[in-house]
Amino acid sequence: MQFIPVAPEDIPNFKESHRGRVSYPILKSFLETQMVVAQLDRTGMQNSMMALTSCLNSYIKNHHLPVKVFQRGGELYLMRTDIDDDGNFVDTAETTNANRLVNSAVAATPINAAEVETRFAQEVGQVTK
Repeated sequence: MQFIPVAPEDIPNFKESHRGRVSYPILKSFLETQMVVAQLDRTGMQNSMMALTSCLNSYIKNHHLPVKVFQRGGELYLMRTDIDDDGNFVDTAETTNANRLVNSAVAATPINAAEVETRFAQEVGQVTK
C-alpha cells in the first residue's frame, strides 16, 4: 500500500471545510443571548426534530460547547451548562470554546423564512452542499 500526494485543487468538487450550515448559527446565536434556557423556534426549518437534535448534539460534542439540547412536549430547548445556580459563569474549557465561538469574526446569519428560501435557491439540484 502507498499514498500518492494530490493537491486539493486537483480534486473535483473539493471544498475547504466550513462551519455547520444549521448548527453553527443556532448555537452561536443562543450563546450570544446570554440566556440560561431557551426554546428554539423551528418555524421555516426543514430539518426534523430528531435530525436537528442529532446535528446540534454532534456539534456541541465535537466543539466542546457548554450547551445541553433536550426535548419536552414536542419542542426543542437549549440550556447553558456553564452557569451556576447564582447566575455566575463557571470558567471551564467549554466556556472558553463558547467565548471563541461567540467572538468569532464571522457573524451568524439569522435563520428565517427569507434565509431558508435563499439557501434553497442556491442548493437546489446540488448533489453535495
